[in-house]
Order: sequence, then structure tokens, then C-alpha cells
Amino acid sequence: MNLIRCRTDCSSADAAVLITHIMVSILSLSSGCYGSLPSISTSENTEMKQPSSDCASLPAASFLTIQQTDLICHHREMWMRDREAKISRTFIKNPTVSQLAYLKSLERCSPDDAKCTTDDQKRQRHKRNLPKKDGEPVIRKEYRMLSDEERGKLNQAMNALKSKFIDNVTIWDLHTLIHYPDSAPGAHWGPAFLPWHREFLRQFELALQREVPGVALPYWDSTLDNGLPDPSDSILWTDNLMGNGNGFVKTGPFRDWDTNVLMPLSPVPVKKLYRYTGGRSTDRLLSQSDVDWVTSRKNYSDLTFCHDKTFESMHGLSHVWVGGFMFVIRVSPNDPTFYMHHAFVDFMWEQFRQKQQTRQQREKEYARKICSRQHSYYAPMKPFNLRNKDGLSNDYTDNWYKYEPVRHCSFDKPYCDSNYYFCDLKVMRCRSRVQLGGNCTGFAMTDICYKSFCIQGVCRLPATEGNGFQRREKKPTGVVWAKTLMLTDGDEPLVSGIAHVTVRDDAGSEMTAYMQKNPEFPEVPGLLYLPLTHPREGLSYNVTLEARDHYGRYCQSYCFNETVEKYQVCEPKLTLKVRPDAQASNLSFTHSYASRKFLDMDMSGHPTQWKIHSPFMIFACHRKMIDSAQIASITENAQMPVDRTEYVWFRVNVFKKPASDVDIDEAEIEVQDLDDPSDLWISSIRRARSAYDQSNVFIRARNPLVFRKGVTVKINIRDGTKRLECESRCSMGSTFEDKCENVVFLHERPTKSQEQIFASDPSYLQLLGWKMVGHPNNWSLRMPYLSFYC
Repeated sequence: MNLIRCRTDCSSADAAVLITHIMVSILSLSSGCYGSLPSISTSENTEMKQPSSDCASLPAASFLTIQQTDLICHHREMWMRDREAKISRTFIKNPTVSQLAYLKSLERCSPDDAKCTTDDQKRQRHKRNLPKKDGEPVIRKEYRMLSDEERGKLNQAMNALKSKFIDNVTIWDLHTLIHYPDSAPGAHWGPAFLPWHREFLRQFELALQREVPGVALPYWDSTLDNGLPDPSDSILWTDNLMGNGNGFVKTGPFRDWDTNVLMPLSPVPVKKLYRYTGGRSTDRLLSQSDVDWVTSRKNYSDLTFCHDKTFESMHGLSHVWVGGFMFVIRVSPNDPTFYMHHAFVDFMWEQFRQKQQTRQQREKEYARKICSRQHSYYAPMKPFNLRNKDGLSNDYTDNWYKYEPVRHCSFDKPYCDSNYYFCDLKVMRCRSRVQLGGNCTGFAMTDICYKSFCIQGVCRLPATEGNGFQRREKKPTGVVWAKTLMLTDGDEPLVSGIAHVTVRDDAGSEMTAYMQKNPEFPEVPGLLYLPLTHPREGLSYNVTLEARDHYGRYCQSYCFNETVEKYQVCEPKLTLKVRPDAQASNLSFTHSYASRKFLDMDMSGHPTQWKIHSPFMIFACHRKMIDSAQIASITENAQMPVDRTEYVWFRVNVFKKPASDVDIDEAEIEVQDLDDPSDLWISSIRRARSAYDQSNVFIRARNPLVFRKGVTVKINIRDGTKRLECESRCSMGSTFEDKCENVVFLHERPTKSQEQIFASDPSYLQLLGWKMVGHPNNWSLRMPYLSFYC
């Protein structure tokens, strides 16, 4: 079979195909190039009447765990449900004529077809003296083997597909649409899996070449990462290569990519490129043993679902290891990682073909068990105008592309061909290097660390705190302050002088906030104060945050959802408004530099019950699933230091009656300790007043945490030597008691203390009774126990 000639030599009448909808397209064949193929009857176009395969009962290799194979079976069920639900219609209802024409043009192209490139692209190719000539196969290399120039061209081509539209849909998203289960019912879970994806990759690679002539689709050899102490620390997931792998992709060439669909299975709406590399302990990458298993099979059927679910299961584990959009099969092409991973799957298949099959067997050998009619040898390769058998053609690797394998190190040549690899001398294999700050346990005295050294199990720069970044503090003015936390492995507080958050607002200004060096209660380790644009009445301000740990690695933001009482992934953005609404962030902030330490704190109860709440937004500088309970415990476990100071302060309210001629400003307050008559305290009300609330007056009493039997004081208001006849009222929580005694009892136990709120530290006084949690408009104030009306 010559698939290339078939694609290019057929007359337009012979190759004409009626496409009414890309997701329900049916291959219509009469004569010409496909005329010699057996016809398919109407009954053959329906689902086979044999029962569908029971995924759980199919054999799988012993190196796959029960949990892993169960996960793959669950993904198969999702694919089947989505296929029946015609899920692609939620993406795009009806592809336009222009969109279908574009996809059809890719399918008909051949390496030497003049229609595959524009005249301008041909001129550019000639002008740049590119080594690839028309008709020559491109060389697919491992991603880390690309030169800087090759990687730059690949990134340019991929971003072009992401930014160019055909009738309001990006070209990238059109390729993603093809991968939907109702568009491609034979793309997964059967023997057509490999040939279907081979054609899919060919067309995508051609789309890249239309943007940048000569570019080749690289493959991601994940066996190079498997075997590292933590594969998510691979140099692959850094700014210079694929970008960060922990949450929203905010670094690298694909940063801030939008998607045309919400990420499935997410409890919060995510419509930007997102990953969670190695976030779950049950997931793993491909190993060399996996590759050896594939290449040692004797028949094509051994690699196919319904015979043995091992190969598709192994392929799926790398999907779920990357996480995010890669986790769910139908939307996985949203991530460029998908194409590189599948190029490696195709490479493994090609290694099997070269080792175990003759040229004739490669095109003829197929599986007997096919699960469903969509996977039969002669079935239409929907939505392409091909049959599944065409994907077995030798033409792909004869004319379109070839693979360049990774040259592993040896005793004779103990080095690797990429700066992003190192030679693991224990097994004489090249592995991926580890990024700065990554885990290098067990690899001391090796070259595992990229531009750093393995010191005490971590890739570090000697004689620096982290990456050599210097702390440059500048105290901003005209801002409000908010709190955040930065966390490291195990959701423990990150403690570093150079970990920081950069704050950028709509006006383009930029400020950097650093971690508190010596936190004091109610501050906790890992705390940063964020300087934010001061909101004004009627206006809203948006700020974007970028957090980096002391190694310069991106940290993902999480926001607290009060409804479910959990931290959930969120964009590192805040919207500030004077009055809260649906768009405003539920953030606690203050303009007072002195008061900022009390943000997210509840001081509306007894000091033994004061509670610090975790901030609205926190940053996780690791790559594992976060634990909301662990994050909350950082603040909940913060204990106020036991204060043995002799005296404490508490509040009373002093009001002037409307018809009274008493000058409260000139009056004094007198406090008598009933257990120690010698302890008498007198102060002018003017001096004892709160700076924030003129009716609040602070008075002194012995410390009930020291005098543990309790302290009872009697309070009077006087004018000179004359005690004023003031009415006293007592707050009993939600009610008031009129004409109560002007006596207050303080105790170390909340249940015994009449006045709940007191403190020995004068810095707390102005904010006693406040619950400063959430947006400032929602803060609440608890009244003092005793109030005077004079």
C-alpha cells in the first residue's frame, strides 16, 4: 500500500467525502484510491453485538497495581459515557466550512505536495537555508535533546496554533476537538488506538510545519524522569522548558494559555492550562521495563486492548501523573505535553515494529479481538477519511518522520548528549537532571543537579540561602496590607528570607513582599504581608500575584472556600473593593501598618480562646496535593504566650445621656480592686479613651491568669472628688441587663469571667473585641461587658 500516493494522486471526484458534522462523519468510498478495499455493509457500521469487554477482567502486567488498573478502567468508562453523550457538542455545536476545510487540507497533504505550504513559507524556507528539503522526513528528538533554536521554533509554532483563529476557534482547539470520543470513537480502548494517534500526530505536526517550516514534533521520554528521587523535580518542569508543573502554568513558553473548555472533575472552574505533576502517590511515569515489555511482545494484538490492557494502561498512567487537563483523556490535548507523550508512545510502537515485524507484517498484522466495530481493520478511522488499516502504513516513517533515540551513557562514553541529562553511573543510563531546590537524595557526588550541587539531598547553590536572589526591601506607602502564607513540603510553613511574592496592579506598578524574619504572635512562620492597592469608594482594583520560593520556583495559589471549608486552587489574582460583592475577594486587609498583625484574627472572646484564621489566599511551593486541615493547623496551633504580667487591660463603655450636663471629657474613671483595697487606679477618661472609638475606655485590673482565683473590680465615674450617678448596663451576649452592678469579675476560665475580653499587651488594646476575618466590611465588634450612661 502506498498511502502517500493515494493521498496525492486521486482525482477530486474519487477523494470527495460528504462531511455534515465532524463528530458524526462517515467515510464514503466508491472507487479510485480506496476502490480496491473491501466494502463495509450497513450492519458492519453498527456496534458489534458481542458484549463489550469487561475492563477489570482483562489481563495486565504484574508491574501495574490494582489501583492503577482500576483507575484506567474508570477512565475507559468516562470515555464511553462521553462518547454516547456526544460531549463534543458542548465544545462546538457545528464546525464551519472553513474549519472542516482546514482539517481536510492537513489530511490530504504529503511531504512533497505543493499545496501543503504557502508560497511565502516556501520562500522563508529557501531564504533560511533550512537543512530539510521538501519530501524529506523530519527527525523527532527527545524534547531535552532539542537545541535552543529548535526549541524556540517549536514554541513559536505551538503558540501560533494557539493564537490563530478559524471562525472564533483557535487552530489548537480544533485539533483538540478531533480527540473527543464522539468525534473519534476508535481512538481509544482497542487496536485502533495506535494507528489513530499516529495519524493524529502526523496532522498536528504538519500544522506546526505550516507555521514554522521544518519543525518536528519532539517526544517526551518519561523513562528519563522515572527513577529520580521525585520525578516532579525534573528539569523538564521549569521556566526554560515546559514551564511549571504545580498548578496553573504560569511560567515557560505556554504560560497563561486559555482553554476552550472547563477542566473536568475540578471542584472549581479552571479554564487555563493546569497541571499537577506527581501530585498523587499512586501515579507513575513510564519505566525502561515498560518499554522493554512493549518491544518484547511477539504480536500486534499483544499491544491492544481487549487482548491485554497493559499498553494503554501504561500510557494512561503518564496522563494522570501530569494531571490537570492531561488527567481526562478527551481534553488532554489542551496541554502540549500530550503531543510529546504520545510521540513517545508512537516511538515505542515503532520500536516494536522494527524489532518484531517485517515490513509486510507491519501493514497487515492486526488484532482479532477488537472490542467494537470502530476498531476493526477496515473500519473508518473517524473523523479522518481513512480506515484503521491505513494507520499501519510504512509511509509514516518512510516519508514523514523518523525517531532519533536517546544515546545512553556507557563505560566508554560516561556522558550524555544534552545539558539537561546526567549519566547515572549506577545503571549506566542517562536521566533527566533535577532543578534547583529539587530532591537529589541518593545521588550525592553526581551531576544530577542542573547548574547546582547536591547538598544534603537538595540541589542547591553553595554559600547562598537558595538561588542567590538578594532581598531588597522597600517599605511602600499608600497601600493596604493583607496576609498570606507560603508553604513547603508537607504543607509546612516555608521559612526563608528570600521567598517572596511580587504584586502587580492594573496600573503597572510592582512591589515585592518578603517573608517575616522574626514572627511574633499572632504572626506565624511562613507569613508575608502583601502591600495592595488602596481601594477607593466606587472603584475596584485588580492585583496579580506571583510567588517564588527561595530557589526561584513557582508557588501555586489556593483560596479558602467557606462553603466547603477547604482551600481550593485559584488564580493568583485579587479584586479589592471597599464594599464586598460577588467579584470582590473575601480578603482581610487594613491600611494601618500597626494593625496588620491582627488580620485574620478573632479577638472577640476570652484571650484563652483567641483564634487565628489562615489567610484567604496561601501559596504552596511544592507539587503534592494540599491538605486544608494541615494548613489550618498552622494558625490554629499558634499559642498566645502565657503572660505573667501583673496587670491586664479591658474595656468599658462610657456614654453621655442626651439631657446630661456632665462633661465626660473632664471626668475620671476610678477602679477599685475589691480583693486588695490598696490597689486603686484612677485615670482621666480623655487619656484612657480608644483612639478608634471614643466611647471605649480602657481600664486596668490585676491579671486573672496570675491571680487565678479571679479578680473583682468596682468601677466608678467621677468628676473631681464627686462620684457621678451613672446608670450601668451589662451586656449578656445578645441581650442587655439594665441597672446591673458596676462590678466586673475577671477569671482565667471563660465560663467564669464576666468580662471576656482583656489583654496585658498594650498593642492589642485598640482592637480588643474585634473579629477581623474576611472582608473588612464584614468584621464584627463585641461590646464590653459593662457600659455607663452618665
